[in-house]
Amino acid sequence: MPTWGADARYTRLVEEHGTSLLHLAIMMTGNRHDAEDVVQDVLIKVASAWPVSQPVAYLKKSVANRAIDLIRKRHDVLTDQVPDIAYTDVGFLRHEENRQFFAMVQKLPEKQRQTIILRYHADLDDNTIAKMLGISVATVRSQAHHALNKLRASDNAFSGKEES
Repeated sequence: MPTWGADARYTRLVEEHGTSLLHLAIMMTGNRHDAEDVVQDVLIKVASAWPVSQPVAYLKKSVANRAIDLIRKRHDVLTDQVPDIAYTDVGFLRHEENRQFFAMVQKLPEKQRQTIILRYHADLDDNTIAKMLGISVATVRSQAHHALNKLRASDNAFSGKEES
């Protein structure tokens, strides 16, 4: 039986945080297939650079950056074929409320969606988000503000509540 020659700390890191990295990538890319590719690419690159300081933060940033790169590449590809419909991973979105919230997040404009995910799911600060997305800190704050307003309005419309 072949043995895995990776550092035990790296193996533990992947076992403990792999699922959350996949969730981050799913939210960033909008589908599981691309998300799995993103996480795999990042884990391979990090394994070759191991050890790294602050590995969890490094992995989150790397996954987010790789997902952003993938999204940018999508915009550059011209095709006459309709793309596949995104797959909703029921295992990840266990409750109906989560699926509804995920659908609302996916309807946000790209920069707003990325900003919200990086800020609240990846727990990154505004300066880091600005560098990753190639925008100013003020734009990050503005995108987050507009995204939150849209999510609140969508949630109120969905639940039948009126905004106050």
